[in-house]
Amino acid sequence: MLIGNLIYALSQWGIIMVLAKLGSPKMVGGFTLGLAVTAPIILIFDLQLRSVLATDIKEEFTFRNYLTLKGINSFIALFVLGIVVLIGGYTGQTALVIFLVGLAKLIESVIELHYGLFQKHERMDMIAKSLVIRGCISLFIIAVLITFTSNLLIAVTGFAISWLCLLIILEVPKAKRMVALSPSTLNLHSVKRLFLTSFPLGLVMMMISLYTNIPRYVIEHMIGTEAVGYFSALFYIVTAGNLVINAIGQTISPRLASYFGQEEYTKFSKLLMKFVLFGFIYGLIGIILTLVIGKQVLGIIYTKDYIQYHQLFVFLMIAGTLMYAGSFFGIALTAMRKFSIQPILSIIWVISTIVLSILLIPAYGLTGAAVVTIITTAIQLLTLAITVTWYLSQAKKHHRLSIQTSN
Repeated sequence: MLIGNLIYALSQWGIIMVLAKLGSPKMVGGFTLGLAVTAPIILIFDLQLRSVLATDIKEEFTFRNYLTLKGINSFIALFVLGIVVLIGGYTGQTALVIFLVGLAKLIESVIELHYGLFQKHERMDMIAKSLVIRGCISLFIIAVLITFTSNLLIAVTGFAISWLCLLIILEVPKAKRMVALSPSTLNLHSVKRLFLTSFPLGLVMMMISLYTNIPRYVIEHMIGTEAVGYFSALFYIVTAGNLVINAIGQTISPRLASYFGQEEYTKFSKLLMKFVLFGFIYGLIGIILTLVIGKQVLGIIYTKDYIQYHQLFVFLMIAGTLMYAGSFFGIALTAMRKFSIQPILSIIWVISTIVLSILLIPAYGLTGAAVVTIITTAIQLLTLAITVTWYLSQAKKHHRLSIQTSN
């Protein structure tokens, strides 16, 4: 799974590199703008159904229930996306690219739902192989179409069609071998209950996506699509560094959950702080490398045009350092099974991002966007640290009281 996720993530980063080297910064901006505009819409209607399905051990809902809700939500998401494109004032090829990127991500969300079924049956090998195939094919399709047509719209169209073909050819047959999809398994009341169960998860993911993408919206509006391309391409390097953090987080999360559940709070705190410190050190190494060889890296990975944004790259790596450390507090909060507070935290992050973006980006351009990213990741780190510390202190207090009562 780690290999599968790494290859898939690198292939998606490879798409940005292809667009930068074979296309132009404007192509990078158009593609990443499509991702930024569509992500919050896709995520709220996705409802994290993959996670809900994968953990539905009691078979509370049938796979047809999940597919039905996914189908309904996908049509609504497309309708909402169309409205957003119109209201946002996007026209011509930009509007079509955004819509097609959204369509591709909707197809991906259906594929992800099938992954939830495979995960539930502990067939992680199926998911890993699919990720490798899908990642490599999407990168190949984009590279070939950009090379021969130099047209982003055609490339994104091929990108979406390739994922639809993979869904029909690979994932659907595997799902049919695992579960029966007879009409009798459909229950609209169950579909409604599934929606109510999963909606809060979709809301949280939408807020997190907005928090990440709001600076890109403001950049596009105030500076232009090309500027979005430069900013997004640099930030993709920081995001790629987060792959290591996520892999470690998946490893230590069960241990943290076990320590907290068994009331071994000292062990919980020590393990958490070790990895928070690791996140800081990992990020600091990234900052040093960016200062020393950052210009050469940008020239090799993208083009010489990106070297002029070396200072912006350094700022974004500082934000990445705060992000890496904060991620472990987020992992700890989930391991503590504290879900209800997370929407409140995400709202704080979104509001702070909106305010800071409006204040700083029009005045300071891409540097302002980098400063916004630094401040908001610092707010994320601080609020998560305070929340985890508070819950931990409350748990310790409750533990002491229970001991005194028993004595």
